[in-house]
Amino acid sequence: MFKWMISIGFSYCIFLASGAVFADGIDKNSVLDRDFNLMMEWFEGEFDNMEQVYFDRVLKVGEEEAHGRVHSIFKRVAAPAIGLHLFYVQQYSDGDPEKVYRQRLYRFSADYDRSAIALQIFSFKDAAAVKDAHLDPAKLEGLSDGDINAMPAGCTVFWQRRANQFVGSMDQGGCRIVSERSGMTLLIEDDLLLTENEIWIQDRATDEAGNHVFGNKAGVAHKLLKQQLFTCWIYAKDDAAESGGHFKNGLKISDQGGEIWLPLTEEGKKVGVKMRNVHWPYGNNRNSLVLYAHNDDSGRAVSYAWTEPDAKRIALNLRWVQASCTRDD
Repeated sequence: MFKWMISIGFSYCIFLASGAVFADGIDKNSVLDRDFNLMMEWFEGEFDNMEQVYFDRVLKVGEEEAHGRVHSIFKRVAAPAIGLHLFYVQQYSDGDPEKVYRQRLYRFSADYDRSAIALQIFSFKDAAAVKDAHLDPAKLEGLSDGDINAMPAGCTVFWQRRANQFVGSMDQGGCRIVSERSGMTLLIEDDLLLTENEIWIQDRATDEAGNHVFGNKAGVAHKLLKQQLFTCWIYAKDDAAESGGHFKNGLKISDQGGEIWLPLTEEGKKVGVKMRNVHWPYGNNRNSLVLYAHNDDSGRAVSYAWTEPDAKRIALNLRWVQASCTRDD
């Protein structure tokens, strides 16, 4: 009880400090500005929920409640005619970059009246023309208001910092969209959580009668981890090769299910490594960065090495395959 009273008292002091000016004369807007800059830093990157998908299978989560794999790219870009603090968004499913299901432009701004960070969402009139703009941001430099469609004002997401995370949501009942595919009016809701290394996305929609259209039926967010890239070298022994094996370096791999394969001289044979940053949702196992060795497409690793999840380097040597991967700065 005593600790609870201290917590309430502390929150009350913070509330009192949220007036126009702090006691020492510092404008309260400077607090939001600081949070804004931090969020812009955390938001940029690529995020994937492969760990959630894997453990849904392990835990035998029901089909309706299980999550599909999604990969979200948030790349900061410049389009002066649209404004500042812009991000190109591209999302794809099933770990396949060709299965793009959403492209958006996000515009962030500080809403000092709400003491929140506002996220306005735009769609592209010609999405094909800007596909993969995260790889070629020049595609967006000449973008103008005539090239995008703004989502209704009620679809704006408002973010506020809560301890060491940012929580985002829309005004309840405010986001209504007419579906281009079905012609139905959809009520969209979105709750989000952002930390330095994760983003949780719980977007969902119902029709006007309240029927489910999309979103996880159990109300569990897609939990995406921020991708880290590593640069690797790999050697595969091959007795049929003149050199006795094959070596390649400068290879990129993602800690969210990335793969590197080397073909062997014998037709159809190959060896490779896969990488995961394993985040256990249960038990006492510690999270680990893992490098798996494979000698076929069965999906089953022959062996593996592991280390701390934030390690700068990981390697293995099984004689028939050797690999070493170093985290990119």
